[in-house]
Amino acid sequence: MLARLSALAKRLFWPLLLIVLAASLALVLWSGQTERMGFRDAACSFEDNLPGCLDAVPAWNAGLAFYDSALKASGDTLQSLKDLLWGYWNLEFAGAGDAAVTKDAILPLRVLETHKSGCMGLSWLAMMVAEARNLPLSVVMLPGHVFLRYEADSSTAINLEPNREGYSYSDQEYREKYKAGPWTGLEFKPLAPTQFVGLAAFNMGNLYLDSDLRRALTWYRMAETFFSEYPGIKANQEIAKSRLPDHL
Repeated sequence: MLARLSALAKRLFWPLLLIVLAASLALVLWSGQTERMGFRDAACSFEDNLPGCLDAVPAWNAGLAFYDSALKASGDTLQSLKDLLWGYWNLEFAGAGDAAVTKDAILPLRVLETHKSGCMGLSWLAMMVAEARNLPLSVVMLPGHVFLRYEADSSTAINLEPNREGYSYSDQEYREKYKAGPWTGLEFKPLAPTQFVGLAAFNMGNLYLDSDLRRALTWYRMAETFFSEYPGIKANQEIAKSRLPDHL
């Protein structure tokens, strides 16, 4: 009897976690008046922390203080942001392949601890700074990749490559680099905060696709909630489901 209950609890754990985490995100990421999602609160929620957890993160608070000081001295918002990310925080590319898609490279609070990141984690952290300091920054999706776009006005846009210390590739260079695709029609458009959260959940699901199918499906369901138009989510859901044992 106890073994049966234990098995049932194990089967229900991740679906219940999905419900709790999705509800938490819905509550903390949206403002009832402005419908504005918070990248900072999303970072807290993905780490099972309460909204406002950044107030207790010394590296985050020191980083904002550095940014403010750099901006006051130079008056250059973009350079101050780059100095923060790749100078003061000294964020390094974690490396190609699996190294760039671990929890430590995706979740921004862990990036602050390790100082290494893939494109997702660094872009997430940059968007948190942009949110805190009202910077004209957006995150843009490519096949298997994201980059940052700084747009001070409607006629000037500067691309920042997160894995190369903010190096500025042109859109055409990105098209050439990623021409093999797969392309979805969502590329080169700024991601809404909900879409970015969904993409982050999708990447978290991918971490478990070969090791923990139920956990992978939990993350994919969350990803679908926030970014249903991204076809990779449904595709990987089906892969995970096809690998489940018939008796589960």
